[in-house]
Amino acid sequence: MPITGIEVLRDAVLGAGLDAVQMSRGRVAGSLVFAEVDGVLYGSGSINGRVSLVGPLSEERVTLGIGLAFPEGARHWQQEVAAGGVGIFLPGDEHDALYRPGARYVAATLSLERLEAEAARQDLVLDRRALGGSRIHPRPLAAEVLRRLDRRLRAVHVGASGDAALGPDLLAAMVAHCAREPQRQRTTARQPRHRRIVIQARAYVAAHLDEPISVDAVAAAAGTSRRTLYRAFVELVEETPSLYVRRLRLHRIRHDLASPEEAATAIALLAAKWGVGEPGRLSGWYRELFGELPSETRAAYRRIVKANARPASTLARSA
Repeated sequence: MPITGIEVLRDAVLGAGLDAVQMSRGRVAGSLVFAEVDGVLYGSGSINGRVSLVGPLSEERVTLGIGLAFPEGARHWQQEVAAGGVGIFLPGDEHDALYRPGARYVAATLSLERLEAEAARQDLVLDRRALGGSRIHPRPLAAEVLRRLDRRLRAVHVGASGDAALGPDLLAAMVAHCAREPQRQRTTARQPRHRRIVIQARAYVAAHLDEPISVDAVAAAAGTSRRTLYRAFVELVEETPSLYVRRLRLHRIRHDLASPEEAATAIALLAAKWGVGEPGRLSGWYRELFGELPSETRAAYRRIVKANARPASTLARSA
């Protein structure tokens, strides 16, 4: 979306409602782009004007940001920042920035749980302690990574076709930059403990699949921390606890779609029954796992039922 005035920059991070103040004469211009991928809200701005943006970026979620281009004099919290600076903004903490003409940034806003899941996927740790509070990370992003990401974002801002891998690549780069290596134990020493954790966690999930399930509750049921739960699942199940829960729920939905007891139940109601609270994404997740849409599963089941049904006249002759 084009920046047609300073008011647009209240949502420089979508939904933030920042206090945007124009500090230069003439109309502020540029563009904003947004995308939401797998529970992560991405936003990028290319700003032609001197502006001040103050306020929390999110009341409930964490935001990680990269300064793709910061002309001299750009500041965060009155601290001068340069291209490659990585900002960490915890929920509710105030963002206080001064941008100059030519500034470009990109940000990812997501839950701490989703951040930890991405870190676990990379076999890293990124919890509140590792994040270290709202701040500019003391180490800038590697120059080659910065150039690559900036080139792809500039293409988006000038209207190039969508870059489907850009969001996940951005998140992976941010997490890899801010996370730390886990404290290593010998694999042979930790495997029995991880097996016990996974067994207990899976039993809890199976018993509560039709209820809201939080990662904290699963960790408590397995007698471990959230971080160790992630590591145990990534090591032994090869996916995060949240993805495992979603996989099981998709299987339950598939079972019900081919069940005579649920034959007349709307697909959206089946999704709600098994805790898939984002029906708009159900089709994508379902097709990714099973290679077909939920409606196709139901249609196939109905064809089988119809093919196996005996005509009424045949039943009468048999009687």
